[in-house]
Amino acid sequence: MATTADIAVGNVNGDPAPDGIRAFRNAHCWLLIPLFITLLGFTPSYFLKLGEATWQQHLHGLSATLWFVLLIVQPWLATHGRLAQHRVLGPIGLLLAGMVIASALGVIPANIENAQNPEPPPFFPPAFFYGISFVDLIIAVGFTVSVVMAMVNVKRPRDHAFWMISTALWALSPGLVRLLAFGMIFTVGVEGLSLIDFVFVATFPIVAAIVVLMIRMRRAHPALLLALGGNLLAFLTAWLGDNETWRAIANAVFL
Repeated sequence: MATTADIAVGNVNGDPAPDGIRAFRNAHCWLLIPLFITLLGFTPSYFLKLGEATWQQHLHGLSATLWFVLLIVQPWLATHGRLAQHRVLGPIGLLLAGMVIASALGVIPANIENAQNPEPPPFFPPAFFYGISFVDLIIAVGFTVSVVMAMVNVKRPRDHAFWMISTALWALSPGLVRLLAFGMIFTVGVEGLSLIDFVFVATFPIVAAIVVLMIRMRRAHPALLLALGGNLLAFLTAWLGDNETWRAIANAVFL
């Protein structure tokens, strides 16, 4: 019978786990958290309204969900002696990543169009749509860089794992913002608040998670530093949303 140690280092059912990734043997458990946050956050506006969603929303919602699932499955396979299956899922992951990136960029024109509402609801001010569009653009770039770097480092398992896991930190904000917002809407209400406030609040736990991960792993890996910088930018959503230069650029490019 296999021991816990055997399972942890991948000596069961196939190839041994690559050197340097034993620290990630429980990564699949922790990565359940962003999946659940995303599912709960998007349930009211997407999963409960599938019949009303556009094809672009389906592409974004399903590809992002499957990406989080892939992030759970892949480290488990790699650390439990199933490297053959891990490698088979690699090309599928690249396809999913492309869908996530393309669909995320496709949301930006809709946001800029929504910002043109002459009588915007207080909860959706134009500054939110402009500001979050800039943040979303940075998230898409950061996500792309992380996926590319994961592929570049495919023969360096530890670095590969860091870059792949960091994609969850790039993609967590939209689901968490919605989870917090809908939680308030369905309980105490959101009078006097806007989505900018929820972006601001949601950024704190994401930044904290990145810092804690650095401490636990005893390394400020470039993947984590990049994700930290990208998420810190979300604190500037209100300022970015009111920046006339960015507004002019966004209108020229996306309208």
